[in-house]
Amino acid sequence: MHRRLMILAAAVLVSGCLSMNVAEDAFFYPDTRLVAEKVTLPPDIPMGFEADVLSLPYSGGTVGVTRVRTGRADAPLILFCGGNLFRRSAGAGKTAAKLAPFGDALMFDYPGYGDTAGQADYASFMAAGTAVADAARAQADAEGRKLIAWGHSLGGPVCAQAAQYMHADALVLETTTPSTRAAVDTMVGWARPFVRIHIAPNLNSIDIPAALQGYPGKVVVLEAGRDDTLPASLSRRLASELEAEGVHVEHLSFPQAGHNDVGKQADFQPRVSAALAGL
Repeated sequence: MHRRLMILAAAVLVSGCLSMNVAEDAFFYPDTRLVAEKVTLPPDIPMGFEADVLSLPYSGGTVGVTRVRTGRADAPLILFCGGNLFRRSAGAGKTAAKLAPFGDALMFDYPGYGDTAGQADYASFMAAGTAVADAARAQADAEGRKLIAWGHSLGGPVCAQAAQYMHADALVLETTTPSTRAAVDTMVGWARPFVRIHIAPNLNSIDIPAALQGYPGKVVVLEAGRDDTLPASLSRRLASELEAEGVHVEHLSFPQAGHNDVGKQADFQPRVSAALAGL
């Protein structure tokens, strides 16, 4: 995505046009787009835990959900919001393995992805996220568990809204951005001063620090030093803006990590466990 916007910005300058439109679907990869663009997702790993496959109603139809059980009755429940390529069919096993040291997991497909019906737009993503957040809150309360929201990349804004809505005890924001505009400005890079950028209204409204105003829980920001999708500067900016809002933030940097492999770093588990301790 970073490279695509850089190329677009260069084309804008070469053509003499100083305006660029960022459509809402620029960041979404539903199944139809994967087929059209011949995108092949890397294979998943086997699910190493007991898992229940669920279907929850929402305004656009039904949401495909997987509940992963670690077998630890005292473990938190983690609502996971994936990135723009995430779907359970290609990432449930890997996501479960990453999150299992910290708790059970509840993950879902976005509308237009995998087993979730509906249109792939931000309003539908939020509607589906709200339905799963209701289920997460109900399950955590029924089982006496703490509740954590964990958003990766595009899932950062989705899970930030969910954390506020469902009164999560903590929120993890992994390699994401404070806002769409911040991400687009950074991706356009050197051309930014010369280009008037128009972002679709729903995308332009995404602002994680604003969404978390007054949030009483802890926020853990995970930065990847070699992130070439959402550069590390965006995670640093996110942590700073959250702190300015009075949010309790712990910022963890993983200098050798890329956008999708923070969870593979040798110090990932102990550092995140320490950050989440005491919930």
